[in-house]
Amino acid sequence: MNKKLSLYDVQIVINNNSFSHLADYIDAACPSSIFVIVDSNTKTKCLPILLESVSELKNSCVIEICPGETSKSLQEVKNICEILLVNGLDRSSLIINLGGGVVCDLGGFVASIIKRGVNFINIPTTLMSQIDASIGGKVGVNFLNQKNQLGLFSNPQLIFISSVFLKTLSNKEISTSYSEIVKYALIFDKIFWHKLQKLLLNNKINLSPIIKKCINIKKTIVAQDFHDVNERRKLNFGHSIAHAIESCFIDNKLIISHGLAVFVGLICESYISYEKNNLSKVSLMEIVNFIFKLMSPIFLEKKYDEKILYYIKSDKKNKNGISRFTLLNSIGESVVNCHVSDVEVLNSFKFYRKNAKLYFTKNQ
Repeated sequence: MNKKLSLYDVQIVINNNSFSHLADYIDAACPSSIFVIVDSNTKTKCLPILLESVSELKNSCVIEICPGETSKSLQEVKNICEILLVNGLDRSSLIINLGGGVVCDLGGFVASIIKRGVNFINIPTTLMSQIDASIGGKVGVNFLNQKNQLGLFSNPQLIFISSVFLKTLSNKEISTSYSEIVKYALIFDKIFWHKLQKLLLNNKINLSPIIKKCINIKKTIVAQDFHDVNERRKLNFGHSIAHAIESCFIDNKLIISHGLAVFVGLICESYISYEKNNLSKVSLMEIVNFIFKLMSPIFLEKKYDEKILYYIKSDKKNKNGISRFTLLNSIGESVVNCHVSDVEVLNSFKFYRKNAKLYFTKNQ
């Protein structure tokens, strides 16, 4: 059964197992050629499902990239554009992005600039991309080791979300994506937050209603502020620090998932909310304790603090050299464009390390 939502005339189709809507769209659009962008994981695990379910894609050209943030580069944009042009892409062609956030960001960016723009569809295959990266019209690539420095706002024609693809993911891939779900509750919905404390700890969790809830929250926020100047920045909670951590890891040729980086960011930025805003100590520790139930904390080495600060200063939302964060007034209530000092960020790292150390000591 399909559930259809709409955001800026973009249909978001959420279903369990039917690909009929996707096939109908392709039949109606009648593209001159179809290209499917995948990474090596989705090529193996997800592409066969898609090709078997949608016969209209049997003659499509498949373009494979390496998984991970390093593929979100101008060099990869160049590689993909060369393949597209050599294989006859024109302005009536269709690009389908089949994958997680990296594929959707990169594929959407390529589709938006080649031939001054061709139609594209996002088919997110990870929990993280189904509730976040594929929705809202942000596309882009990393530059100079910094996250999403080059990009634009460009909507797909269709976003097709199927729970079938979640079955291809490991438990770890699912659980690290919980950070984005937690973020939605913290910034927007206190009742949802209380429900999550039971739902996300259940081994037999049904993700479908949670996915729909998260999409509705994002849809509500983005509809008020497509170009990300005010209300939409609520979605950045936890991400000012998370993106800087990811950039630092990329710079040092280390690996961290976006989900784990966001978990760290949520704890640090909740602490800053406690120090600067009205978030209570009780709420702060409620957030910290719940997150540590969902993930084993990573060790954030002090030697990287200055590098992380450097990348925070490159955040797109900063103004006149001042770091601007989204913070919490309380659980379910967030405020954007809060000025945060270097000292406040460093103190949040100390708080994170202290509580991570307590976690490790308790669980030895």
